Amino acid sequence: MGDDIFDEVVERLTHSKEPICVAAAAGCGKTTAIVRAVAKAEGKQLILTHTNAGVAALRSSLRNNSVSESKYRVETIASWLFKYSIAYPSMSGLSNARPTKDAWKEVYTATNKLFKHPFIEDILQASYTGVFVDEYQDCEKQQHEIILKICAYLPVRVLGDPLQAIFRFNDNQPVDWETDVLPHFTPLHELEIPYRWQKAGANQKLGNSLIDIRGRLQKDEPVDLTAYPSITWIRWSKEQEIQSCRDAPRNKKETIAGIHQWRNDGHSTAKSLGGEFQSIEEMDCGDLMECAKKIDKRRDDSNFVGVASEIRNLIMTGCGNRLPFQDENLQASLTRLGQGDTSMIIEILDKVMEDPNMQVYRNELFSEMKRTQHEFATERYSSFEEAAYAARYKTRIYGRSLDKQIISTTLLIKGLEFDHAIVLNANKLQNAENFYVAVTRASKSLTVLSEEPIIGYKKSEIADATV
Repeated sequence: MGDDIFDEVVERLTHSKEPICVAAAAGCGKTTAIVRAVAKAEGKQLILTHTNAGVAALRSSLRNNSVSESKYRVETIASWLFKYSIAYPSMSGLSNARPTKDAWKEVYTATNKLFKHPFIEDILQASYTGVFVDEYQDCEKQQHEIILKICAYLPVRVLGDPLQAIFRFNDNQPVDWETDVLPHFTPLHELEIPYRWQKAGANQKLGNSLIDIRGRLQKDEPVDLTAYPSITWIRWSKEQEIQSCRDAPRNKKETIAGIHQWRNDGHSTAKSLGGEFQSIEEMDCGDLMECAKKIDKRRDDSNFVGVASEIRNLIMTGCGNRLPFQDENLQASLTRLGQGDTSMIIEILDKVMEDPNMQVYRNELFSEMKRTQHEFATERYSSFEEAAYAARYKTRIYGRSLDKQIISTTLLIKGLEFDHAIVLNANKLQNAENFYVAVTRASKSLTVLSEEPIIGYKKSEIADATV
């Protein structure tokens, strides 16, 4: 019966001309349904989601299922809308070419204004035959208004799970599935079969436990972790966070995610692990941008010794070894940078990242600074800050690849699957949605650290965060 429903949903996603929606619990085949529908649909499909990680996961699944790249384009909603609004600034009214944080609201306002012009219909219909929007529960009201406009031009299918609604930023209002989504999108059968935990090598007992936990969270009931033999509960302490990561199953082919609520907690844990795990950067990558600004100031003063000092400081922020500059070759490269050769930035960071004694735990930060130097060397940008923004913008569009062992936040890995997940401090997760996202990342083993085994959460009490 379950497979029949799944096949019926895929058929409707493939051929429906009306706006439709699908609700699906974590691990119940939402990505697979999108991939199969895109493979069967005619023409080129636009696939939108919210996070860079989600983009990477969708692209990987499409490639693994041999779906021709000519049949789809995958982007974050933010980056796709930004490209349209900045391409027609006089009609959209967008003047900020480098939005960060709250400035993205301006992008959505501008795109809403732009999409009122009739020529947008011609552009969209010439480019795509249909649209899929994943993780729709995370849409803001402004994004939702734009998607509703697109419904007049193309078939739009939206998929999501209200219990995974963890994006809340300042005064931006999220969509409500009942009052915003269902009145505009015809609902299909909800996907409830936990395929993630039924496939070969996965832990079906864990999947069954997570289904039961989902039901309790939806009713605002407490969850007793000791009632689930498939879940390992450990009393929280900072020392146990580190030990639990080190005790995780190690296999070169398997992935492990340590999950925190906040970015700085993740950096701290990854640092304590001495480079065994990599800490994932938020999308705005504030430390990269701040370093780029400081480099520009040093360059404006012709102070290249100061530029070298800023690179040293950057290295210190992502390196567990607090004395990483004893290597003679590294010192020689820093000296050349101090003499004005900015190409040395790449060489310096390569040396640091290749040296296990450096205990690098923020590879992504260093890689993005290398990409910034590559962009700056093209001479298309007048400042390092502009080059840094360009480098990070490409990451927004094309996605990033993750290391096998990472420390991250729920926001940055939502939609992804790992062999093993460790919820490093469940008491800090704030609400049912973040807890549910965290525990459903694991397909083989799940470890949860908390002050007590009984966890009590309420839904939809989500604080601001940065992705």
